[in-house]
Amino acid sequence: MAPPLLRFTNYLLLSAIATLSTMAIAGAGFAERREVDIRLLVNQDEGFTVMTRKAEILARSAAQRTFDREVLVSDVSVKVTAQNLNQDQAAIILQMIVSRRDWASRPDPKIWSTYFPMAKALLGIQ
Repeated sequence: MAPPLLRFTNYLLLSAIATLSTMAIAGAGFAERREVDIRLLVNQDEGFTVMTRKAEILARSAAQRTFDREVLVSDVSVKVTAQNLNQDQAAIILQMIVSRRDWASRPDPKIWSTYFPMAKALLGIQ
C-alpha cells in the first residue's frame, strides 16, 4: 500500500512544482514597457532652460499617468521632442526611462532622465 501512495504523493508534488513554475514564468511575461512620445512646440522667447523644465513636467505627468492607468506596465520610456512652430526642425530634449519600483521610490524626472543639450543648438534657441 505504501508504494502507490508514495508514487501518488510524488506525482502531486511534481505537479505542484510544475504549476508554480509555469505561473512564475507567465507572471514575468506580463510585465510590459510602455513608450510615450511627446512633442513640445518651441517658444523662442522662453529659452532652453524653461523648455527643459516644461519637458520634465510633461515627462513626469506622462510616467505617472501611465503607471496609474496600466497595472501591468513595469517600465516607462518617455521621450520629449521639441519642434519649431514651422515644423522644419525637431530635436529630442530628454528621454526618461524608469521602472515602476524606481518611480514609486523617487518620482523625479531629473534623476531618471537623459538630457540632450545639443538640442539647444539644433533648434537655434538662446
